[in-house]
Amino acid sequence: MWWRTDSYWNSSATAFSSTMGTGLIMSTHNANSVADNNSASGATDLGKTFVFAFGDGSGIQLNHITFGTAPHSTNNTPGSGTNNLTSAETTYSLMSPNQVNEHYCMGSNLKLEGTTDTSALSSTITAYSDGYKGTIALDLEMILPGAAGGWRGVCMVYYSSQYVQDNTNGSMCFAAQQSAATGAGPIDFGAGYLMNVASATWQPPSKKASLTPSSSELTGGKYLIAYTPSAATARMYTSGFYASVTWYQPKYASSYSLVARYGKDDFIGAYCM
Repeated sequence: MWWRTDSYWNSSATAFSSTMGTGLIMSTHNANSVADNNSASGATDLGKTFVFAFGDGSGIQLNHITFGTAPHSTNNTPGSGTNNLTSAETTYSLMSPNQVNEHYCMGSNLKLEGTTDTSALSSTITAYSDGYKGTIALDLEMILPGAAGGWRGVCMVYYSSQYVQDNTNGSMCFAAQQSAATGAGPIDFGAGYLMNVASATWQPPSKKASLTPSSSELTGGKYLIAYTPSAATARMYTSGFYASVTWYQPKYASSYSLVARYGKDDFIGAYCM
């Protein structure tokens, strides 16, 4: 049981907690109160409240769902890559170090595939790539990286041999970011970002680095980067939904100028971020 005394939520929260404190947004402002309802006047079809129990018995989650209540209907096919990169935690608790906000891992995998016919590719791509592609898929299970613009993802670091890390060309990283749009909720997907993080920015296995996905995004026609979803999508950060990115890799060479080529029998290190 609970008393609803306000409609506060913390825009930077990374754990389930009290709504008391600083940095809070009040959704009972006149304009925002209208947005809490499905009708233009705000007089009918009030938002719905749901309570979910965590499967591990560590507590409950209280959700106030406004506007659409139907589940998202696409982006529910898991990645088909056979190279597992990271695994999400299966249990959480209210005690450190097993709290929700202390874990960055989402389930992810890497798919490597060639292109049997490159004749349809542009000369920009074929001058750079022989059609060998990489696809990283992220499992968007429940996360709380902050309600506006928070993100989680995975990084791959190339190894020159089984035990020797070579970070000359930096790390390939894929992050899924929550929507920062006005009125967006903590389970709304904003965008995916493929990044090549330079070794000067992050030198693994260091546990910390500072970057922003949108300003670190890898761009260029030669990669033909394709994101799924390709646009902001509501109600995706929950079990059974996935985000992915595909890009063309460079032709095989003894060394690479920017992005390394990840291929069969290579060794890599995978990091949650």
